[in-house]
Amino acid sequence: MADEVLGGGLANLGQVVRRGDVVERPAPPHAAALHAYLRALRDAGFDGVPEPKGLRGGRETLSFVEGDVAVPPYPEWPRADESIASVGRLLRRMHDVAAGVPIPDARWPTEFADPGADGDVVLCHNDVCLENVVFRDGEAVALIDFDFAAPGRPLWDLAFSAWYWVPMVPGEIRRVEGLDGLDVGRRLRLMVDAYGLDDAGRGAFLDLFPEVTETCRRFIAKRVAAGDPVFTEIDAQRDPQRWEKIHAWLAEHRGEFLAALGV
Repeated sequence: MADEVLGGGLANLGQVVRRGDVVERPAPPHAAALHAYLRALRDAGFDGVPEPKGLRGGRETLSFVEGDVAVPPYPEWPRADESIASVGRLLRRMHDVAAGVPIPDARWPTEFADPGADGDVVLCHNDVCLENVVFRDGEAVALIDFDFAAPGRPLWDLAFSAWYWVPMVPGEIRRVEGLDGLDVGRRLRLMVDAYGLDDAGRGAFLDLFPEVTETCRRFIAKRVAAGDPVFTEIDAQRDPQRWEKIHAWLAEHRGEFLAALGV
């Protein structure tokens, strides 16, 4: 059976292939621990993750999850209310199950890790972007690509997910990146309500977005400094003031976002 190269991701662009009912991709350094965790998560009742199949020669194989994944140029359906709400519900189901699943000892990635991780933590996905959520019949059913998973607060994982899905960037950036015309406050509320975040956590949730933004900025800068051709090209095409504009926009509209969240 011929390999089918799967698109969507940037970190492993062109290196992820489907072969029948399995996906083969580069294995992260902590793959053995991650596979053990994914199996434990599935055994505990959350089947919204791929089933690990094996490791060999620096590559990993996992079950292929059937469904629809939004990749650039983005289709219309990720804009739907039900799409973003279902991402919130899926993330909450994973976090609820993950709370009872021990995190294996490993050198977990630090790129997107929660800087305030302490106390009650779960293994956060940390990269629930549009390209990493599988849908069926308009409902988010699975998360894929756990390369950046690391211990952290569920609230951090929710904020990072909302940063992508709302998305929490100014309108001029949304227009360039193919997500124009979205009501940010409304989408923020839809995701948080669907997740079931209590009133006490909503202010703290909003406070995380400047740190999420800075985490993403540092990640891109590190990849560019290392000479990564994919991220270098993307960065060259973006507004050089992109991150400053996002930070300023978050501060300027904080009151509106609090009101949208009902705080």
